[in-house]
Amino acid sequence: MTPIVQTEDGSSPDRPVTGRAWYALVILTLIYTLHAVDRSVMSIMVEPIKKEFDLSDGHMGVLTGLAFGLTYALAGLPLGYLIDRVDRRRLLSVLVAVWSGCTALCGIAQSYAMLVTARLAVGMAEAGGAPTALSMIGDLFPARLRSTAIGVFWASTALGTAASFILGSMIAVEYGWRAAFLIAGLPGLLIAALLFFTVAEPRRSTVGKQTAPPLAETLRYVLKKPFFIHVFLGMTLNSMMLSGVLVWQASFLIRVHDLSLAQAGLLAGLAAGIFGGIGSLLGGPLGDRVFKRGGLTALPLAAASTTLVSLATGLVFLLSDNLVIALVGLVAFEMIVRGYTAPGYSAILGSVQPRMRGVSVSSLQIATNLIGYGMGPFLAGVVSEAAGGTDGIRWGLAALMLTGAWGCMHYVLAWRAGLRAAPEAGEATA
Repeated sequence: MTPIVQTEDGSSPDRPVTGRAWYALVILTLIYTLHAVDRSVMSIMVEPIKKEFDLSDGHMGVLTGLAFGLTYALAGLPLGYLIDRVDRRRLLSVLVAVWSGCTALCGIAQSYAMLVTARLAVGMAEAGGAPTALSMIGDLFPARLRSTAIGVFWASTALGTAASFILGSMIAVEYGWRAAFLIAGLPGLLIAALLFFTVAEPRRSTVGKQTAPPLAETLRYVLKKPFFIHVFLGMTLNSMMLSGVLVWQASFLIRVHDLSLAQAGLLAGLAAGIFGGIGSLLGGPLGDRVFKRGGLTALPLAAASTTLVSLATGLVFLLSDNLVIALVGLVAFEMIVRGYTAPGYSAILGSVQPRMRGVSVSSLQIATNLIGYGMGPFLAGVVSEAAGGTDGIRWGLAALMLTGAWGCMHYVLAWRAGLRAAPEAGEATA
């Protein structure tokens, strides 16, 4: 079937991409790399913070999870509402300055209450990071190159997390945990200034409404689109599998393969950081190739294919008793499992009107964080404890493979829904 292609601004899908667009993408990717560092650095500093302030595990659970996640979820939709209405470059500059400054403030905190307050502010500001950046990318790049741009952008999460785990621990050992927060936070202030002074606000696409609709209207719009709903659900379920394996893979290597904490942490960090970043990058060209052949409707098939392959490699990692084979499976899993992000987000951006992108991506971010990153590690832990024994962790992580298979089903349903739907203004369809 020949795809019907219409770009979001009504211009030719072959319009050239300017050097300014690529420069903006570099800045946005640097910003989100720092986002990942600032988000995860707290988890590396649990033991020294706990010792200095004489805290319990419960206190640290609030600090590492609830204090961040609560404001992240509460601020998501209000920030999405703003993204569709204000100058996104200015908004993101302010958000980066806030979350970076508050990360640095953690390094001078003199009490537990001050730490919690700073983390609440970090969570609130970071809730607008990805939705603002992706909304800008949606206008900077035509649909034919959007997956590649998103793949470059999303590689930042793997690289930032790996840098946080590896460099953060080294800095903490040499100079103390406070220095780690200061070094993690201060560069963001410079990048925020670069964004504000050197990147222009992208011209918003002109398809659909010229002013952002009310929040309720946007929600009604997306809830009537089976294509959007199934991609949304597929990505949420994918994030459960991804986050669960990320959290538990070091423990798996320790329990099943008798590695030390240092060995397991290094291998897990390298697998997620290097090969996870490569996987995000490869998912972009894959999405664009599928889009070229089948249009927007075919993008979920790209996400489905990478999910299926990641399930197979994940089972190799989990079921092999040979350490080398297990590590090959882990590396392959980390490289492939993130391949869904670029075509998935490209499908989300492409299936709504441009002035609805902020709210749409913010809603997805809330779901992937509360359900994906909240329930994924929890589900693996519950199943592991129920199974018991050394191999309990195998079955806990194997349960997450089922959520990936469930997500794959939704991608296929999204593709079928796209085939049944009539072409709508605003994006490419097939």
